[in-house]
Amino acid sequence: MNSEQHAMDGTIRVLKRDGSVEEFNFSKLLTCIRHGFQGSGEPLDRHKATSKGLTEAVQTYLERSEPHSPVPTHYLAELVELVLTQTGYTAASLVIKEHADLRGRRRNWVKVAQRRERDGRIVQKRWSKSRVVRHLVEIHRLETPAARMIAGRVEQLVFNCGIKVVTTGLVDEMVRSELLAWGLLPAALVVKRKRGAQPRLPTQDEKPVRSRKRKVSDKTDTA
Repeated sequence: MNSEQHAMDGTIRVLKRDGSVEEFNFSKLLTCIRHGFQGSGEPLDRHKATSKGLTEAVQTYLERSEPHSPVPTHYLAELVELVLTQTGYTAASLVIKEHADLRGRRRNWVKVAQRRERDGRIVQKRWSKSRVVRHLVEIHRLETPAARMIAGRVEQLVFNCGIKVVTTGLVDEMVRSELLAWGLLPAALVVKRKRGAQPRLPTQDEKPVRSRKRKVSDKTDTA
């Protein structure tokens, strides 16, 4: 059994910031470490094997030290930074830490404007990726991993806008756009017209016939 399969058996669980618990994802952590190497200017091809070895080291440590209790995300992040620093990859560790800090600052900076039901006033709340995840799970019936993936993409779209206040309507449209792009909306299953095909004009027999009674009624004064 390889590392990816073993990790997804549920031996290790991760406690997210919103209080939810999910299975440790080997591939996600591997991608995080690879991005650290890439962001530090290191050739990614040179460190592919190193990235996997470091990820396996983190997984093994968690299995031995935290076999039953969920691992908080902040503890997992600190462990990754420690492993990279102690193995001489300080630059990659700093890249990962700076990315996490930047994301945290953006989450604190962006606000979502919504109408309060009890009095109709517009109120602002801090951006929360967890709310988007819950919406996707409860309304669109997505599994949690898929919901987190879509929510992450929506969050990045919001951050890329560069504006401090976004409306719930804008966020809803971003969610629908991502769901449509990934084929997770019924509308995504509609058959598209072939490229280059021209719309067919109705024939004489197919043209609608307006009745004289309708014309008269249209000119009748209702006053």
